[in-house]
Amino acid sequence: MKQALDRKVMYADLSLFFVAAFWGSNFVIMKLALEEIAPFTYLGIRFTLAFLIMALLLWKRISRAKAGDILAGCLIGLFLFAGFAFQTVGLLYTTPANSGFITGMAVVIVPFLYYLVTKRSPGWAAFTGALLAAGGLYLLSANPAAGFNLGDLLTLVSAFLFAAHIIAIGIYVVKRDPVILAVVQIAFTGLVSVAAAFLFEPAEAMFNHHPLVWAAIIYAVVFCTIGAFMTQTIAQRYTPPTHAVLILSLEAVFAGLFSYLFLNERFTPAKLSGALLILAGILLTELRPVLAARMAARRAVPVDEILILETTAEGKRAAGVE
Repeated sequence: MKQALDRKVMYADLSLFFVAAFWGSNFVIMKLALEEIAPFTYLGIRFTLAFLIMALLLWKRISRAKAGDILAGCLIGLFLFAGFAFQTVGLLYTTPANSGFITGMAVVIVPFLYYLVTKRSPGWAAFTGALLAAGGLYLLSANPAAGFNLGDLLTLVSAFLFAAHIIAIGIYVVKRDPVILAVVQIAFTGLVSVAAAFLFEPAEAMFNHHPLVWAAIIYAVVFCTIGAFMTQTIAQRYTPPTHAVLILSLEAVFAGLFSYLFLNERFTPAKLSGALLILAGILLTELRPVLAARMAARRAVPVDEILILETTAEGKRAAGVE
């Protein structure tokens, strides 16, 4: 019996490992695709296709959606669209590795945004994680001659928006259908992205793209959106939260690794130190809620629900995207 459970945990952890790898690799694939396709067009096609596929798979559940679920999904989708808009435009001016590590800082920002809503102190771990991540951001991005890279600044804005997105999920997922929230926010992001593409980008280029661009979009839809959502939802039933947090934090590491392998990105000692500091800040911020929940369970003490909901793993599972 125990051996069967251990095998399930191993398979679940391996599945999450591949989810992190797919998410990390997509920074590189998206960077290459953006050389041939405008950012809002890319987002519009990606999320519209993802919604259509999810609608086909989940049409019975969607048909029973309540108005409140749809409105909540649209609000969450607004943050999701804005986050991806800044991240994707920022990727035009920065490297996949920088984009991956800076985007990952969203989980460090979450406790402070939550403080603005609840006035509850995020605690020493959040402050320490934020200091580590801020120092890492400086080492990763700052150029003594030119200052901060425009792409890194835009990506940092996206990290704040993704943090707001996680907060919104934490607020609504308690009383709303998480599957409907995921589908609606993806539909909202696709719709608004298409509208932005028609407003700001050449309309004639909406569907006229190189086959490799379409391959990049399909990759993002199948493996990084729908596949990741379904895999993560199933895998986290069989593996401890600490496993999920640690494994999914490898997303930024994979972004740097694939950028090094396929785009010849070089890591100076300062840049490598910055990446490691950001990763340390992310891990410290993410592991504290899980460990606090375990300690509270042992002592039979109630834990604030935000400690569970606001981990990256939980936020991404409810979102179904990366």
